[in-house]
Amino acid sequence: MTFAFWEVEAGYELPLHHHQHEQVSQIVEGEFEMTVGDSTKIHKPGSILVIPSNMPHSGKSLTPCKILDVFFPVREDYKSLL
Repeated sequence: MTFAFWEVEAGYELPLHHHQHEQVSQIVEGEFEMTVGDSTKIHKPGSILVIPSNMPHSGKSLTPCKILDVFFPVREDYKSLL
């Protein structure tokens, strides 16, 4: 697994994408609008999102946000960010 903690500015847009990894995200602070497949919801602190492997998703931070992401399997592409 890979754990990633993000601090995101208001107005940040996550472009539509997908990846082989299963993803679980928790909104720690702020409000984040997320589209997973055909469903769009506004997530607030405590919200948990489950994104299946290869599911298209995108989003936008409505306020400054803190978000915890967990990916399985390991995100090899994130190793270069350390």
